[in-house]
Amino acid sequence: MKRVYILGAGPTGLALAQQLAETAPDLSVIVVERGESLGGLAQTLDWPGRGFHDLGPHKIFTLDQKLWQKVRGLLPASDWLSRPKNSRIYLGGTFLPYPPSPLALAKVFGPFAFARMVYGFAKSRLLRREGLPTFEGDLQARVGDALYEILFLPIAQKLWGNPATLDEKLSQGRVQTPALSEVILRALRIRKTSAFEALKFNYPRNGLSRLWDSIRSRCGDKIEFRTNTEMRFIEFDQGQVRRLATKSKTGDDLIEIDSGDFIFSTLPIMRLLDSCRGVPEKIVTLARETIVLNDLILVFVHLDVNELFADSWIFVPDARVSFHRVSEQKSFDPGMTPHGTIVCCELMSNPTRNLASWTDSALEQLVVEDLRAMAGKPFSIQAIKIIRLPASYPVYRTGFTPKLKQVLDHLDSIKNFRSIGRAGAFNYIGTLDCMDIGYGAGRWFLSDYSRGKAETWRAERLRTSHYPVLD
Repeated sequence: MKRVYILGAGPTGLALAQQLAETAPDLSVIVVERGESLGGLAQTLDWPGRGFHDLGPHKIFTLDQKLWQKVRGLLPASDWLSRPKNSRIYLGGTFLPYPPSPLALAKVFGPFAFARMVYGFAKSRLLRREGLPTFEGDLQARVGDALYEILFLPIAQKLWGNPATLDEKLSQGRVQTPALSEVILRALRIRKTSAFEALKFNYPRNGLSRLWDSIRSRCGDKIEFRTNTEMRFIEFDQGQVRRLATKSKTGDDLIEIDSGDFIFSTLPIMRLLDSCRGVPEKIVTLARETIVLNDLILVFVHLDVNELFADSWIFVPDARVSFHRVSEQKSFDPGMTPHGTIVCCELMSNPTRNLASWTDSALEQLVVEDLRAMAGKPFSIQAIKIIRLPASYPVYRTGFTPKLKQVLDHLDSIKNFRSIGRAGAFNYIGTLDCMDIGYGAGRWFLSDYSRGKAETWRAERLRTSHYPVLD
């Protein structure tokens, strides 16, 4: 019987497992996950005595109704919450609406600076000048110099480093810009919302892990889940995977991969390549030059107040504030934190801002000081915990696309192997995008690959290479 191995049980791997279980129940599928829980970076954690919270904020939102119907079907209708999306920007000690309205910008920055922003934006929209293929050049061309310097330059520096060295794919995927007509209508208060704004989002009652528990339950004995099992190495030979070695608490396992077997990896590309045998050194070297990841630090603070901010999340481009985003679990599901509130502050460590070297106590003090200044109201801290996620945040350096393509092309040339997902394809995407990739990979495997049409993978890879973010 043909076997399929899925390395990694994050959203992509689990969606793939679900797709295979639903459409090919006789297929032997084994999911290998090094952690004891499913969900990867989209888990729900239990903070004993304080409540439950996700590993950072994750909204469930997509314009793809077919995808949404599939995900929604994982839970009863009563277990889905529809939540208003309320978000703001905190800059210069002031809260701005998100997206920032023209009147709010004028009020905060004054008439002269506002006039510069309006002039620069209108000029960029009307003249449509050609920008350099960088984060900085692309946004300067789209929004004008003044607006870029005030809003986008500081957040880029906090998150990734020097925006002049970042690729334009980062700005095109993460920053959507409205038409000039939309800006004018909002300035005249004829229109109150943006076409690039998700006014509502969905959320599974009691946390994201409900989705992963549902998938595991639905798969039943059709899928074997091997948790607490780490991939040691993959051996390639003559364009195929020949062996897969894993390690668990019960010992090591060397698996012979038959010609009809297949492996999907959702592991981070560099972790994958560092453990591969038979990959040309030039591909590994190219990947090292291309795959750049910053460290993300999550500081969770349990407070005695019922609510600190009435927002789903707040973007903080202000360089004087340690974190770049703050969110509150109650904005997603009030029932998850019955006593007080749990706030998540996200800090990025990058080469120009090495927060990863700071001690937990120093980070705690820094975050609390900034929270107090930002909140503008008293609160008492009940507990603090810090979760460090090394090498987890993608950084797109200028010109990375052709290099990444060479790496992925080589991996795609291996007959019985594909590397997919956010980490597996170095793709800066959200939870539902990851699930879409998993579902799509499953459909491709069963409808095309199994029928000898493996060449259609190129179209599937292209389809899932870009997902715009709607905040």
